[in-house]
Amino acid sequence: MKQLLRTIWRWFVSWNVGMVVAVTVFFAAGFRILPTVLSGMGAMWVTSAVMKRRHRRLPADAPAEERAYVQSQLREARALWKRLRRARYRLRSVTMWQTVSRLSAIVDRIIRAVEQQPHQLRLAQPFFLNEWPAAVEMVEKYVYLSQQPVQNEEMAAALQKTEQLLGELTAAAERQLLEVLSTDVWSLQTEAKVLEQSLHEPSARLHLPLSKKGE
Repeated sequence: MKQLLRTIWRWFVSWNVGMVVAVTVFFAAGFRILPTVLSGMGAMWVTSAVMKRRHRRLPADAPAEERAYVQSQLREARALWKRLRRARYRLRSVTMWQTVSRLSAIVDRIIRAVEQQPHQLRLAQPFFLNEWPAAVEMVEKYVYLSQQPVQNEEMAAALQKTEQLLGELTAAAERQLLEVLSTDVWSLQTEAKVLEQSLHEPSARLHLPLSKKGE
C-alpha cells in the first residue's frame, strides 16, 4: 500500500512539473509545439527518475541497525553465490552444469536487484534464509560425492534426487526473481500509460489556443 501511494505521488508531482515546464516553454518558444512537448516530457521523466531513485533507497533516517542488517544479508547471499560458483567448476555432469549455471545467474540477479532497491529485501529474505543456503550445500555435497571413485545404489539415488531438487530450487529462484521485479514491472506498465496520455493531452491542449487565434 505504501509503495502504491508513493507511486501515485510521484506521478502527480512529475506530471505537474512537466505541465508547468511545457506551458512555460510554450510561451517562451513562441507557441512552438515540438519544443513544448519535448521539454514537458523531459521534465516529467527527470522528476520521476529522481523521485524513484530516492524512494528505492532506505530512508535517510532509517536506523543504523536496519541498514547494517540489509548489508549483512546481501554479503551472506553473495558469499554463498561465490561458493556455488567455485563448486560449479568441479561438476562433471553437463546437465548439472547447466542447472547450476542457471541458478547462479538468477540468484545473481536477485542480489543485484536488492542491492539497487534495499527495501525489496523483505521479498527476497525468505529465499536468502532458506532455499539459497540449502541449494549451495546440496551442490557442494553433490560435487564431493560425484567425485568419489566408487558408488553404490544408495549414493546414485542420492545424486539423482539432488539433481531433481536443484531443478526445483532453480524454478523457485525464478519465481523469487519475478516477485522482486514485480513492482518494477507494474511501475513500468503504469508509467507507459501515463506517457501515452502525455503524448496526446498536452498537444491537444496547446493546439486549442492556436486554433482560436487562427479564427
